[in-house]
Amino acid sequence: MTIEQKKIALIKWIATLEDEAVLDQMAGFKRSSMDELPDGIVQLLKMAEAEPDESLVKHSSAKDFLKMK
Repeated sequence: MTIEQKKIALIKWIATLEDEAVLDQMAGFKRSSMDELPDGIVQLLKMAEAEPDESLVKHSSAKDFLKMK
């Protein structure tokens, strides 16, 4: 997955969020640098970046993803 595809996926996810608390957290992350992010978030970002493209799940929405489980 390219960086552009990752950005688009995040934008789509954020656009469908209805929980204002989560949106507030996202706004806080926007203001944070990598050093200020919680360690768990940084580790997840590093894991996602290291994952080979062929092992990623491609989906168009969270609802489609949840149906796969």
